[in-house]
Amino acid sequence: MEESNIRNFINSSSLGVYTKYIKIVDGQKYLVKSGRGDGKSKSSILEPITECICYELANLMGINCAEYTLEEVDDELVSISKWFYDESKEKFYSANKLMRILGITRDDLYNKLISNIKNVEIDLNNMIVYDYIVNNTDRHLKNFGFLVNGDNVKFAPIYDNGLALGSHLDDEEIENEDIEDLILDSDYAKCFETSNRKQLDLVKNHTLNLDIDYERVIIKYEHYLSEKRVEFILELLKHRIEEAKRCLFQNQN
Repeated sequence: MEESNIRNFINSSSLGVYTKYIKIVDGQKYLVKSGRGDGKSKSSILEPITECICYELANLMGINCAEYTLEEVDDELVSISKWFYDESKEKFYSANKLMRILGITRDDLYNKLISNIKNVEIDLNNMIVYDYIVNNTDRHLKNFGFLVNGDNVKFAPIYDNGLALGSHLDDEEIENEDIEDLILDSDYAKCFETSNRKQLDLVKNHTLNLDIDYERVIIKYEHYLSEKRVEFILELLKHRIEEAKRCLFQNQN
């Protein structure tokens, strides 16, 4: 394989330092990203693993998601994401950027997006339900977007799911805290409400398959995770799927 055009970025956030770069292999563009660390020791492996787990869960549920695989680069586990659009034909706009272009303000954002962008309601609803189930705590307005080709605007595949499934919790918290308490405490959102659970109340219809074999996916990656973390993730998914079904049934009646 011919690999070229590698651009390396060291990024920092409130959660730590991580490596992020673009590489091109045989003409195909990929985004490579590590987990976060303190800049001195190895980065956490939880985010790259979570990206891959969430990609597989998305496939089972039937939501369009950027493709993620795991790879070891320079003794560091990273996620590799295939670029999900053709830049010669389409432009990508984050929700944040498209809001500015359309003159949409943050208040009542969900309904404004539905009113201003044709055929986007089901895609937004699917994302909200999915984020609740996997407990994505980092779906802000730059972490979802739209593909634009002339006058045609469509919802982009979801991406950047690394801060889900409790990956923001360290192993010590997972080991020492009660799992039920962790599940209840780990619920906050950044798009349409303050929590993923509150966002569910916006959803009147969706097209996701919620009867999925999530255990098979988690077991595939369990050798990377502590036994207690595997237990936590399984309990989280069980609880969230049951609660999502209950809430969505109520919303339709």
